[in-house]
Amino acid sequence: MPATEEIPSDAGVPEPRKRSFLSSWAVNVAIAFTALRTNLMRSMLTMLGVMIGVFAVTLAVAVGNGATEAVTESINRFGSNMAIIFPAPDDGETGRPRRRDIRGRLTQRDLDAIEKEVPNVRAVAPQLRQQVDLVVAGNSTSTSAIGTTGGYGTITGHLTDQGRYINEADVRSAARVVVLGRTISDDLFGGLDPIGESVRVNGVPFTVIGLLERRGSAISGDQDDTMIMPIRTMRQRFVGDSLAGPDDLASAFVGFDETATLEQGKRDIASVMKARYRVKQGEVSPFTIFTTEEFVEQTSIVTGILQAVLVSIASISLLVGGIGIMNIMLVSVTERTREIGLRMALGARKSDIRNQFLVEAAVLCTLGGAVGLVLAALSGWAVSTYADFPVPVGLGTAVGAIIFSAFIGLLFGGYPAVRAARLSPIEALRTE
Repeated sequence: MPATEEIPSDAGVPEPRKRSFLSSWAVNVAIAFTALRTNLMRSMLTMLGVMIGVFAVTLAVAVGNGATEAVTESINRFGSNMAIIFPAPDDGETGRPRRRDIRGRLTQRDLDAIEKEVPNVRAVAPQLRQQVDLVVAGNSTSTSAIGTTGGYGTITGHLTDQGRYINEADVRSAARVVVLGRTISDDLFGGLDPIGESVRVNGVPFTVIGLLERRGSAISGDQDDTMIMPIRTMRQRFVGDSLAGPDDLASAFVGFDETATLEQGKRDIASVMKARYRVKQGEVSPFTIFTTEEFVEQTSIVTGILQAVLVSIASISLLVGGIGIMNIMLVSVTERTREIGLRMALGARKSDIRNQFLVEAAVLCTLGGAVGLVLAALSGWAVSTYADFPVPVGLGTAVGAIIFSAFIGLLFGGYPAVRAARLSPIEALRTE
């Protein structure tokens, strides 16, 4: 019995039906590029609106992401697992407005009790701050001086890489010693080694015992523009008269072990403080406690709102670019009416005509979006390099920008494409 010849499953099927989905779209893309090259100058001017829109939106997203990244990095540098206590009334738990007749309190004795009674505390650091003037051999500058203890360096990790940090003996004896940030050292001593040299702080001579590690700028400012001295020295010589009590503090840092939970640590601190000040349930506390986690959350909310505002403003240019795309595509449909009629007469379906103009609009927008993305990436790199502020244009942002550009083309090219598909072949061929 002769072997039966296998008949192809697509035998007898008309050629247009055998074209795959991808090949038909590839043909449309080729036609789109041909049309764009035919009217090159008009195509470039049309892409300009989308290019500016994608550039603005991408840069706005990158700036928002960079701000969040900078804040998080700054807080982590400052101490990623700590609580900060301020002598300011806080009734956040009650939801009522803060009472102005309650004076905030925070003392050294409170901090000693916290260090003793709260578990998992790694170190504590009381703080006083004062704006001071420094003079060395005709060179002068001013900075915000911090009066604290050795625990400040332990918590923040901002230690010395030359000389030494202040210690407990310096605090007990109210020694006239200071640790300088690099910016202050450069302003006063230039490139000379300042260790052991004398500097006059508000007219009082101090000895430089250490230089802090260089940290550079952060979102909070120049982290090297600072000076640290023993807290008792600052209390006696600079801020004693302005304090309500002999051991009052401007703020305090409480650093926890890495295994500790900040939320639980905050509750433990609040419990100790409320017991010391006899704060009853529902009453206003004369102190406020923040954790680094809360700072990150609050700054993320603020930067998120800022980013949303920037993106909304930048999206207006995308809207204008999309309207420009629609106008140009309508002009293109009018100019190519005879071409459309000829294609229909040769067997092109309405869907083929529609897809042709949709693809052309999408290609136009995608090219404009790609150029805008490149410009945004270059601008972000320039800002990151020369302004020391991160503006990351990540892979997700880049892919999103390209996809969104194509979507703009499909959205605003939809009406011209449908209008082209609805043309009558006979009327289209009669058009001059």
